[in-house]
Formats: sequence, structure tokens, C-alpha cells
Amino acid sequence: MRIYQAAILALVVTLGACRSYEAPIADQGDRQVVTPPLIVSASTPDSQLRVPTSSPIIVNSDGSTARASQSRRPAEVSVSEPVRRTGGRIEAREPSASRASNHRVRDGESLYSIAFQYDLDVRALALANGLRSPYTIFVGQELSLDLSAPAANAETRSIAIGTPVRNNGVAQAQAGTPARGGVLRRSIGGGTQSVAWRWPAESTRLLRSFGSGDARGIDIAVRNGDPVLAAADGEVVYSGRGVQGSGDLIILRHNDRYLSAYAHNSVMLVSEGTRVKAGDKIAEAGTNLSGDPLLHFEIREDGKSIDPVGLLPRR
Repeated sequence: MRIYQAAILALVVTLGACRSYEAPIADQGDRQVVTPPLIVSASTPDSQLRVPTSSPIIVNSDGSTARASQSRRPAEVSVSEPVRRTGGRIEAREPSASRASNHRVRDGESLYSIAFQYDLDVRALALANGLRSPYTIFVGQELSLDLSAPAANAETRSIAIGTPVRNNGVAQAQAGTPARGGVLRRSIGGGTQSVAWRWPAESTRLLRSFGSGDARGIDIAVRNGDPVLAAADGEVVYSGRGVQGSGDLIILRHNDRYLSAYAHNSVMLVSEGTRVKAGDKIAEAGTNLSGDPLLHFEIREDGKSIDPVGLLPRR
């Protein structure tokens, strides 16, 4: 009888244990990750809606907890160079040439085109590099763009260590020597006398005014092939493609202080050293890098770009 009662008691205990039985966490899966719920209401600040950056809590099979290692990191965001929008197109902004401290001479360049590229006065650039007229430079030559640095003597700077750049010095032109088109090639006089300006095209309608965007100078509305005219008496000191972003470029020197520049030509009709008069046809208009027909025109005073409209006759 006692044995029978003990068996019944053991059965009751076993059944009671079965009703409260739960499978071990280890049997429910390898790990159980517990994360707090995110409750969102209309008054919840934006800062609370961000995904928490802390690691989740892991509950192990023995009941202990641990914080998981951070397996994901926020994506890195790289900031690129700013861009500018031109005529509906987006173009990357080019690094400013003025950041450079030196320039290595390339074929087709002249001291005038290099000074134009970096917004420098050609006389100051020549002085900083110990160059004398006619400013002969050589392919591969290193020019300092730091106008405050002491210049080496001219004899040291003028040693030919490479191929001399094609005719790039105005003084190389001999007075009275006929040039193409029957125009005499002779040196223009110096000084700071006033310059009589005129519009460099038959059109006076502006596509872009001075100081708008990143452009220096002005953009004049023209048709492809329209005549490009000398804006004042002067001498051609550069005719070529050596200045990046300017296409076929012509630079005229009017006196010791003033230069004018005509960019994006389709045909150039004058060579370096050619003496021109105001209104002479020096080129035919072309298109810019985006394919838009225009004449980009600049006036430089002591190497710095100024608003041409302030010097040109009223439209």
C-alpha cells in the first residue's frame, strides 16, 4: 500500500513540472537578441526617430547578457568639389590656377599667356623670374608665380635648357617686316596713355555680364563665324590654344597697363607680333566648351580682370 501511494505522489509531481516547463533558450535558437521597442507619436522629436547607434543586447542560454559588437558603421560621406550650372548643364568647378606656386612651360605658351592664365601682370612675372624683353622662355622651364620672391638674375634664367617656345616675345618682331595679310609687324610703344575702346563684335548683347558665376570678362552673343574685331589699337602678343578652357585665344597688348583677350574663336587671322588697329578683323567667332556660339571678351589692367562694359561705348 505504501509503495502504491509513493508511486502516485511521484506521478503528480511529474505532471506538475510538465505544466510549467519551458524549453531552454539554447533550444529555441543559438541567440536571442533583445532590442527595446521604438514608440512614435506625433510629438516625438526628430532626434528620437534616429536609429540608435548602440549595440543590441544578447541573452545567452545560461541567462547571462552581453552587448554585441558593432558590426556596421555609418556610411562615409565624401564631399566633392562644388559644381556650377551653366546653360542647363552641370560642370565641375576646376581648381583655381592661382593656387599654384610654379608653372612648367609647355609648347605653344608665351609669358603673356601664362600671366593671363594666372591673373598676373606680365611685367611683374618677368621681374620675378629675372626675364628681360623679349621674354624668351623654354619648354620645360620652371617659372615662379610668387611675385614676392627675390628674382634670380636674368642671365641665369635665360640659359637654354630645352627647346625655346615659338615666337613669344613682342620685341622679336622687327619693325617694317611684312606679316600675313599685309599688316606691318612693329613694336608697340609703351606708356600708360589712354586707350580708345570699341566693341569687339557687331553685337553688343550680353549672354553673361562681368562678375556673374566664376567667369572673368563678359560673354557676347554672336553667330558662329561672325567677325571678331580688335577692341583698340594694339599688338598681338599671343595667338594660340595654350590657355586651358579658352579655346583659340588671341591677346592684344595696348600699352604697359592694358591687355584685351578674345576667346573661343573658330579661326584666328593674326599671328604674334602683328600690329592691329581698332576695328580690324582678327578672328572669326566660334563656340565655347558647351557648344554655344559666343565671344568671351576680357580687359586686363595691370594683369587683373576688370569690367569691360565700363570702358566700352554705351550700347
